[in-house]
Amino acid sequence: MDNFREWLSDNLRYFMLGGVILIIVAVLFFSVRACTGSGKGTSEKEQTTAEDNGQGNDPSSPEDDGETNDGKKEEDTNPLEDGSAEITALMQSYYKALGERDITTLRTLVDNLTPSDESRIENAKDYIEGYQVNKVYMKKGLDDNSFVVYTEGSFVCTGIDTPAPSLWSSYVVKDSDGNYRIVGDLEQNKTVSDYMDSLKSDEDVKNLTSEVQTAYEQAQANDSALAQFLNGLGEEASASTDDGTTMTVTEGCNVRAEANSDSDIIGGLDEGTEVTKTGQEGDWIQIDYEGQTGYVYSGLLQ
Repeated sequence: MDNFREWLSDNLRYFMLGGVILIIVAVLFFSVRACTGSGKGTSEKEQTTAEDNGQGNDPSSPEDDGETNDGKKEEDTNPLEDGSAEITALMQSYYKALGERDITTLRTLVDNLTPSDESRIENAKDYIEGYQVNKVYMKKGLDDNSFVVYTEGSFVCTGIDTPAPSLWSSYVVKDSDGNYRIVGDLEQNKTVSDYMDSLKSDEDVKNLTSEVQTAYEQAQANDSALAQFLNGLGEEASASTDDGTTMTVTEGCNVRAEANSDSDIIGGLDEGTEVTKTGQEGDWIQIDYEGQTGYVYSGLLQ
């Protein structure tokens, strides 16, 4: 279970299910990095003034309500589209290899698959039997050779008959040979991560997320064994330690500025490092890191 929690902690951000994100934190739901990749909350759009066009703060001036000046609705310049044949094949191959723990194949599909990723993939074998891809969608990426990919599918928990519906997000780029590859270690690419997060506020992405969220909840309602499995993971993870306790890092990890996987990384800790717990917020242990308050995911400490 500890290995499962460790792997999960690095992958929460790649789940798209908005409501399920809260469930994931509570029940230690499973995902993959891109070596997979759900994400951060999106920031609110900044309001702009109309002074340059002479409107200023004139209350009689028309408001920008998503329509053009002639009253026509603005077109969505980056709509959610069905995945192309190439990208759909990539995601199908990826999740097949992931379920089979086929590291050799995964290395050909994922850019920057780290040894730590490989270890977590192997450790998941006791909890996840496999994955199924139902439908692949995509939006334009930061350039003409990249896409944000949404894979709607499910995974099978060990010993549970009912698959758990899921929605995963990945960033896919075309390499110099013209082949598409999944970008791994997205946490280290803030530009890409921020862009992916910004798309989560798009109406079509929110609708897709809501649909899968409903299916996820229904699956648990229909199969008490699935619900108990997920809830049981959360109960095992809830054990806490007292402030002032010395804890040991079980695997090299990031130290974050706030108690969530989306906050800034202020440093890192090597496996075997001892730290003193100064507090706890949810699943995050508060520590003193080089004179700063830092947070480490609890599953990475013992």
